[in-house]
Amino acid sequence: MAQPTRVAVVTGVNRGIGLAILRKLASGSTGPLVVYASTRAGTLPEVIITEQQQQQSHPDVKILPAQLSLTEPTSIDALAARVAEEQTTVDVLINNAGVYHYRERISNADRTETLETNYRGTLRLCQAFLPLLARSQSGGRIVNLSSQAGRLRWFAPQLRPRFLAPDLAWEQLDALVREYDSAANARGDEVQTGWPPMAYAVSKAALNAGTRILARENPGLLINSCCPGWVATDLGGQAGPPPKTPEEGARIPLHLAFGDIGKTSGRYWANDSTAGTGVGKVQEP
Repeated sequence: MAQPTRVAVVTGVNRGIGLAILRKLASGSTGPLVVYASTRAGTLPEVIITEQQQQQSHPDVKILPAQLSLTEPTSIDALAARVAEEQTTVDVLINNAGVYHYRERISNADRTETLETNYRGTLRLCQAFLPLLARSQSGGRIVNLSSQAGRLRWFAPQLRPRFLAPDLAWEQLDALVREYDSAANARGDEVQTGWPPMAYAVSKAALNAGTRILARENPGLLINSCCPGWVATDLGGQAGPPPKTPEEGARIPLHLAFGDIGKTSGRYWANDSTAGTGVGKVQEP
């Protein structure tokens, strides 16, 4: 019996891990696919266009360019509406797009961009695609790319249980993020009150917590977050010379999106080391 064609949406495919994920999908290694490949510009990376022209992409994989800006709700709604019009279902959503300002003291605008992109925009996109994912015959999956920087070991002890509350509600999570934002914005004392020094860490911890809420509210789907490791990308290179290639960084998210993970949902996946090149395992957030 022929393998059915699945539908995937992958964000931030213009470079780095997102591009590595897209090239792996284009090879046909995960089976027949229709892939909506999103960038802010709404165009495919040149390497993908070249490979398509040279017929290096698998004939059972159709890659469609898509425009998306996670800081613009209308852009999120437009992408979800387009996919809903063109497809009956979505099987996989890989949220790779994100921003990283590798400095402890950043402008209010940069902090807002970080929180709006990595936390609010990403989870808003998840919510927009839930109806389509719920129709998946193979079981819809969401993979949110997070970071070891968002692990709660970097937060003060009094903050950790608030993120980990098993009945954490969206309103409570939003209140936590606003509490951090207020401390950083109005008083500049976020570190003294227990928060990590970088907004990126808070945005990814909030993403992990939101992933758990989504999984709890949607038990029919597999929804996980992961750290791809320390990868040689424009983003990862801000912290020094990374030990991993983008292709190695793509392994965990691809495993969560298409591999055998049983019924595991609402968990944070990573290798034991950010230099590890395996497909990861469940770790403490």
